[in-house]
Amino acid sequence: MLNTSYDIDKTLLWNLTILYVEDEKLITQEVEFFLSKYIKNIHIAHDGEEGERLYHKIKPDIIITDIQMPKQNGLEMIKKINDNNIPVIVTTAFSDVEYFVEALELNINKYIIKPIDLKKLLEDIQECATINNIKNELFKHDNLMNIINTNILLSITNTKGIIIEVSDAFCKFVGYSKEEIINSSHVLFKHKDTPSSFYKHLWSSIKSGKIFVGEVKNIKKNGEEYFLKIRITPIFKDNIIINYIAIGENITDKKKLELLVIEDDLTKLYNRRHFNEILNKETRRIKRHKGTLHMLILDIDYFKKYNDTYGHPQGDEALRIIANIFKSSMTRVSDYAFRLGGEEFCLIYTDMSKEESINLSKRIVKNVENLKIKHRASIISQYLTISAGLIIEDGSNIDEKLLYKNADEALYIAKMNGRNQVVISKHCVK
Repeated sequence: MLNTSYDIDKTLLWNLTILYVEDEKLITQEVEFFLSKYIKNIHIAHDGEEGERLYHKIKPDIIITDIQMPKQNGLEMIKKINDNNIPVIVTTAFSDVEYFVEALELNINKYIIKPIDLKKLLEDIQECATINNIKNELFKHDNLMNIINTNILLSITNTKGIIIEVSDAFCKFVGYSKEEIINSSHVLFKHKDTPSSFYKHLWSSIKSGKIFVGEVKNIKKNGEEYFLKIRITPIFKDNIIINYIAIGENITDKKKLELLVIEDDLTKLYNRRHFNEILNKETRRIKRHKGTLHMLILDIDYFKKYNDTYGHPQGDEALRIIANIFKSSMTRVSDYAFRLGGEEFCLIYTDMSKEESINLSKRIVKNVENLKIKHRASIISQYLTISAGLIIEDGSNIDEKLLYKNADEALYIAKMNGRNQVVISKHCVK
């Protein structure tokens, strides 16, 4: 049997009916062999069409499906089944990135990256089954409390935000003992990337008596990052709030898959695909609110010569280091840093004065040279440097295509004028 510290509910698992849809025979055999030790009824389909037919025949408790399959892929199958009450676990490969956005929109319960971690698959099956049982069955009070304590990420705080009770499942998840958590606050789990504005909005909502629903990035005791979808409900007595109950859903896998869609793998900046989405979103927002949008296009000077001189592995490391300068310069929630491809980058930020924006741009260019990354093949400096083109527009006549074109033209002039500098587009707002 499985050697794990995870609490296996053998009775719950054994009585489940699972529909497993996978076209690769070796994977199917491995998963079926493993799960059959814990689950009595496992039904196999080899493509989406067969899975759809089998679903209507057996009415499973949980569906586990691959994405890419012949005849009909897993996402098409889920759409046609159209049953929001059945938990779905998707198994996927990194090559399935083109399907990720569509999968995220289908409200899939769990994602598992191939090769499949069988232990995690079993844990996810049990978690899905437990939550589904709580939704769809009536339990005796004591049994329900036990299920919540052992399976639900739950905490109760007083009106000052001090934790007064927490479930065993939450303790196990974050790696702290109950004694370490009680009488502390959720600041214990706060991640540096989560802005103070998130908590300000959260407290404003729940203090007014409203239920707060949101997604938060936190950190476990061992330093591991995790994401929760949280629902915080104010508890009233005689029309006065006395406590807050928070229930969390672990969405870490979902968030990691979202990052695969929008993140550049090398630098961990946003990628070209997300650049197009953000640019469209920000231009629409600027038009509505009549602010200013700033776009800074940056290019590493003589980077091909750098790769030729020092090799591509060192070139990749240089890209990562320089990308960190860009990332650390974008400190607000509405600031974005992108790698557009190769050695070309872009920063988008809003609602800053023209003078502040120009000073920021010049500081970034200077900070890159101050890294003192040796570049003996450069014609302009002994170190790696960057050139940049800046465009600033307001909402009165902003145009996505012209915005990029004008910033790129300014970058071209910066290169023609000797590089290692910022050129401000002549089309900038006054």
